[in-house]
Order: sequence, then structure tokens, then C-alpha cells
Amino acid sequence: MRQLISLSIALAVTGCTWVDLTESGDKVEVGYAGNIQQCEHLGVVSARTQSKMLLERDEATVQDELHTLARNNAATLGATNIVLHGLPKDGVQAFAAYRCPNV
Repeated sequence: MRQLISLSIALAVTGCTWVDLTESGDKVEVGYAGNIQQCEHLGVVSARTQSKMLLERDEATVQDELHTLARNNAATLGATNIVLHGLPKDGVQAFAAYRCPNV
């Protein structure tokens, strides 16, 4: 039992990620407002992950998971790009989804 607890704490502290990028999500790029002028706005997608697991999780890990989840979600809309649509708060962040022409 002690080993299980120790392992759980070690994983929480190291900030391991358990979110996988889907095949369709892999085709969605994280962009910025300056590169979407020629794109069609499809809507806003939301991403949610755990920001705490016994302790605060590493900010970079949480942000990476949010991007991955948003890319996966945006792919279901047929999006090719996402752009931040607000700041992350408590493991939740919104992204605008766009379909951009092939360049």
C-alpha cells in the first residue's frame, strides 16, 4: 500500500500526461490570431484537464494537455487550426476553431 501511495505522489509531482493526440487531432495546428485571416471560424471548443492531483500539477504539462484535448475536439468540427480564446483557469481553457485553406 505504501508503494502505491508513493508511486501516486511521484506521478503527480512529475506532471505525467495521460492525454493522447488522436489521428485527426494531429492534423489540427495551434496557431495565433495573426495567421487565421483567410480562415473560416467554426466555433469555440473547450478543453478540461486536472490542474491538481494531490499537489498542483506542472503548468507546462497542464497547458500541453489542454492543447492536445482542444486539437482533438476541434478535429471533430473539421477544423485545421485552433487559437487561444482565453486564459486557462483551473484546468479549463477555450480555443477558437478554424478551417483554413491549404497553403
